[in-house]
Amino acid sequence: MNELHAELAAEVDSGTDKEPSKSGLMEVFASEMGRLKRLVAGMGLNASDGEDVLQDVSIRALKHSKMFKCRQDCVHWLIKVTVNRCLMEHRSRKRFRRQAREILKRHQEMKGTTKASVEKVIDAEELEIVRESMKDLNDSLLAPMVLQYFCDLNSTEVGRILGLNSSTVRSRLREGRMILAKRLLERGIGT
Repeated sequence: MNELHAELAAEVDSGTDKEPSKSGLMEVFASEMGRLKRLVAGMGLNASDGEDVLQDVSIRALKHSKMFKCRQDCVHWLIKVTVNRCLMEHRSRKRFRRQAREILKRHQEMKGTTKASVEKVIDAEELEIVRESMKDLNDSLLAPMVLQYFCDLNSTEVGRILGLNSSTVRSRLREGRMILAKRLLERGIGT
């Protein structure tokens, strides 16, 4: 741990480089934490899995701190790595279907509860159905939708992060919205 602090101090002392230092990178990471947490939540991960993803992203950022030329490059790289890490998490766990089944099962068990409790369960079920429907989207459609609607990025910024032009991003957003709306209607949720 002391070695890490010594490395960080050396980087701060030699701050003549145009590249962000490790401490500067961690400042960028800390300042973008809110956006990254929204991104993780938008990708459908729960809080504990989101913390794991963000920890992995911070470790990767420290390892790659020399490759950034400016703050904007660093921010885009953090978002891109977070998206990729979330997609890996989904592929490895496939937890959405299990969670939706558990919520439906709990809903059936709670028939004798108050109306407010039932409404909360129904809202939770609908949220899980939306998350499950989003999870079933192709990765090429899911990433632009999450970046646009959960991270408040415009199509140009999304395109820069994903390596696409903005018209392709808008096309994928339109296609993703249409597929999501169809799936939600099929599941009985009005859009």
